[in-house]
Amino acid sequence: MTMKNHLPSAIILFVLLLAFCFHAIAADNKSYSGTSTLASTQSGYLFTSTLETSSVDYLDVIDPVATDTVATLLRTTPDITVNGTWIAARTATITADGTTYLSITPVLQALFPNVSVTLKNGRLTASGNGLSLEAIAEEAYFMVNDRYFYVPSLVMAQENDLLLPAESLANALGCSVVKEPATGTLSIRRVGPVATANTYVEEDLYWLSRAIYSESGNQPMKGRIAVGTVILNRVADEAFPDTIQEVIFAPGQFSPVANGTIYRTPDEKSVIAAKLCLDGVREADGCLYFNVTSMYSWADQSRTYSCTIGGHNFYL
Repeated sequence: MTMKNHLPSAIILFVLLLAFCFHAIAADNKSYSGTSTLASTQSGYLFTSTLETSSVDYLDVIDPVATDTVATLLRTTPDITVNGTWIAARTATITADGTTYLSITPVLQALFPNVSVTLKNGRLTASGNGLSLEAIAEEAYFMVNDRYFYVPSLVMAQENDLLLPAESLANALGCSVVKEPATGTLSIRRVGPVATANTYVEEDLYWLSRAIYSESGNQPMKGRIAVGTVILNRVADEAFPDTIQEVIFAPGQFSPVANGTIYRTPDEKSVIAAKLCLDGVREADGCLYFNVTSMYSWADQSRTYSCTIGGHNFYL
């Protein structure tokens, strides 16, 4: 009698439990199956996202849509063309203080199809097709075919590549760079030969590099160039001697002459700074005097202060 009374209750409980299990399975299948399509404008690509029944991870594949639609979505950065070929999809751009920087590698590969590019420990080297290029992250210069180019705001590093100012890079590679006002497109075109090394008067490079090293060997590139600028400004000024050596050895002008450090072999950066100065690069332009910031000198009293670069004050 007792079992007959409890049997209906057990059956009802079993049916309810079975229904609950079926509901849970259906909900699980609904959550982990199916396909959704989305356009990701942030990454710049058009994707379909497929959900496998055994996983919640997305598998991104190119959606079969019209080519012009894909191109439109890819152009999430300013368009960049090299000799008419669009390369923006693989080129990083940065604007710093009004200067547009470009990734070096894709520009080189577009201009020189067989170029070999290597980036290791912040140093990028490229060679091939008559090109030899070297750039170092956070340095104020880069080199193309033994010709140095000044980068006052420094070589930048980002996403497995180095970046250079668009105009400096284009100039070194014998290209023009034009920004279209209406579209913002950067157009880079070959208009001449790639840069080659300049020739220098041996005596000028010898003494200018030694003066820069002895006066500012512990300064950043900008400070070294500023010291070189003062020397060259004096050469050009009628009140001073006419050659670099004569300016440096004029009585009572440069302390390294008096203490003998002028004869030390300059480091590589001082030689580069001297070459940049002889190529026309200038810092503290117009200045004829400088002294260390910790010293109060004749120039502080008698000359017009212009600027401070590193550990030196410069005067007109």
